[in-house]
Amino acid sequence: MKRVLVVDDEEDMLWMLQRNLNKGMTDVEILAAKSGEEALAVLSDKPINLVITDINMPGISGLDLLVEINNKFPDTGVIIMTAYPSNAYENQAMTSGSLRFIEKPFDIKDVRTIVENILSRGDRFQGTLDGIDLIDIVQLNGLSRATAALKVSTSDREGMIYFKEGTVVHAICGDATGEDAFFTILGFNGGSLQNINGVQPPMVTIEKSIEALLFKAAVQSDEKYSRNDTVADQLAEAEELVALRLGETFATGQQEVIFEAEEESSAAPVDSTEENTIEDELTTITEDFEMTAIQSILAEFTNIEGVHTACLVGRDGFLLDSLARAGIDAEMIGAIASSGFGSAESMGNQLGQGDLKMTMFEFENGPVMFAPVGEDAFLVIVADQETNLGWIRISIKKNSAKIREAASL
Repeated sequence: MKRVLVVDDEEDMLWMLQRNLNKGMTDVEILAAKSGEEALAVLSDKPINLVITDINMPGISGLDLLVEINNKFPDTGVIIMTAYPSNAYENQAMTSGSLRFIEKPFDIKDVRTIVENILSRGDRFQGTLDGIDLIDIVQLNGLSRATAALKVSTSDREGMIYFKEGTVVHAICGDATGEDAFFTILGFNGGSLQNINGVQPPMVTIEKSIEALLFKAAVQSDEKYSRNDTVADQLAEAEELVALRLGETFATGQQEVIFEAEEESSAAPVDSTEENTIEDELTTITEDFEMTAIQSILAEFTNIEGVHTACLVGRDGFLLDSLARAGIDAEMIGAIASSGFGSAESMGNQLGQGDLKMTMFEFENGPVMFAPVGEDAFLVIVADQETNLGWIRISIKKNSAKIREAASL
């Protein structure tokens, strides 16, 4: 018999979960606790496979409870619930050991599916970094096309790397996210790691391939580079090092893309007094563009998993700025969306419903959401199916004023 402990100070939520969560799961017992203190007493009394806890509770909060569970009951998984989601809460929960972070209100069937998957899986890999090359674990998740979370801990630091179908899509370490966090974690010395399969990434902050990420990591960490070598020689050594780690060489087409910008200067030696590092050279090669002020805010939306396009459109249909997935015609979106936005506003006025705050069209492949930004523009958010609409709504409320201010500069 497997045990799931539900912790919430709201009696209605506790009652609903305790009576409905294990339907169809005859080998699962649901226990309940009204506080973090009561939950710790239950955990001390009997083995618990999974804890589902609210984050905002009097006394011991859900995050405090998570830390206690991670320290005292490391084999117990944790799901965090909240009606007030935020990136700060989510990052803290994930680095503290939470398997999932779900937003209230939720569909009990979705939570039941998550619980079934976690209890039936039980296949988390744990080990120490002593004698284990962290890059090998990253590579293994890539080759196996895993969807997983890799938690790496030292005596004073913790970080999480998230994989989706074998691709590194997100990393957090302290206040850092994305590539900065990823490379910081790869630089940890010693410590322990947990590789937990099946954990979905909370957002997307990394878009480079594993090959490109490991190439950059090799450039950053290899101490054999000499400033008297040519740029071409040094990049060739880095390429060879990554090829050995990956067990395969880069395809010729990839080499042409990565090194195309170096072809003209590769024969010239690097001045020993030059302060630019090889990392600077690589950054210059791989940077596609520098984000505008508006695009940096629109990235708040495209970092949400499933959101692939965010546009700021004038009410006349003119595209003001955008971040869009390759192949998406943002100009066309602006022109078409202005008609739909105007119709939605007109309908609200005719029905006496007041000013439009937000509207959504649900299509077969996912939703399209509109939200006004000031008097002259509106946001268009295009997403895939299964996108967390609650996160999008919160991000719209959070960032509308910022976009309006940036657009006025």
